[in-house]
Amino acid sequence: MRAKSAAVPHPDGTHRRLYCVESPDSWFEDFGEAPLECGEATVTLDPDFAAVAETAKYHVFLTGYDGQSDLSACDRTPSGFRERAKNATAGGCFSWRVVAKRKDIAAAQFETVAVPPPLVMPSLPEPGAPPAPPDRRPGI
Repeated sequence: MRAKSAAVPHPDGTHRRLYCVESPDSWFEDFGEAPLECGEATVTLDPDFAAVAETAKYHVFLTGYDGQSDLSACDRTPSGFRERAKNATAGGCFSWRVVAKRKDIAAAQFETVAVPPPLVMPSLPEPGAPPAPPDRRPGI
């Protein structure tokens, strides 16, 4: 079994392997950054994200910058959410991450799957070895 990955171009001219995050549910996520004004901010979800993700219920993760650490997401709606700092005069910037289930897949959590046995490739003759005799069985 192999992990899912992507070959990503690197500035040094090589490609580097980056792996996918795995989860027992099928999720989409979006990220962004916004400024705080008077301790609040309104984040509108990208309409393309909202078109493919279940935005009636989603998770919001917040990271404050510039000394802001006590942030909370409130008033989540299908189109976005408000972020509020404990300090009502707070400014600065924060980042957010929204994780929502996909609309197009109703995946069962930890679904049992049957994995086929690995393929076994026939051996190739060594370079320079004489060719194998033809198979003389009838019908072949």
